[in-house]
Amino acid sequence: MKSRKALLFVSLFAVFAAPSCTTRYQDMLRDRDAQIRDLSQDVEHLRGANEELQRRLMEKPAPREASAEREPASLLDELRGDLGSGADVSLRRGRISIGVEDSVTFDSGSTALKSSSHGILKNVASVLRSKFSGRRILVEGHTDSDPIVKTKDKYRDNVHLSSERADAVRRYLIQQGVPESSMVLVGCGQFDPKDPKAKARNRRVEIVVAEPLGQ
Repeated sequence: MKSRKALLFVSLFAVFAAPSCTTRYQDMLRDRDAQIRDLSQDVEHLRGANEELQRRLMEKPAPREASAEREPASLLDELRGDLGSGADVSLRRGRISIGVEDSVTFDSGSTALKSSSHGILKNVASVLRSKFSGRRILVEGHTDSDPIVKTKDKYRDNVHLSSERADAVRRYLIQQGVPESSMVLVGCGQFDPKDPKAKARNRRVEIVVAEPLGQ
């Protein structure tokens, strides 16, 4: 008798409880669907905002990285004003080059800087520190095509002589505060003449502004 009453109670509980469970389950499904709709709207909003940001970035002009990226003509004129007549400022192979002839820097057959070169090299160092900080600097030595005769016991050839002269300029620039780590020594000898018809113009040291450090 008791077993029948218990079975009847369970059956009645199932009958009345089932609709309640079904209702809660349906409520949970509706809540889930509502959350999915909200998340989908958020995703669409973020996608639209990202596309708009990308569009603005593409339209925005890139900032200029350094003085070397300015209009070449105006920068060259400014450098000529800073350095005066002792240096030949030009654009060679797309790079700013500051040339100093050997008549200003060295006596014939010598790698010791003349005192007359100190003023111009101090100005060059000031320009490199103020306008080209963070750039690689090539210090290039150049000679004419005449073979070495009188000083062949000191210098193997023109490339050797040009390297020693470039190194003298490099060391002076370091003394004036140009970072040693930014400079690269290059000995070109007679193989990069500036004017094949004028030997004197080919005997020079050129300070060339190259790419940003780290590139």
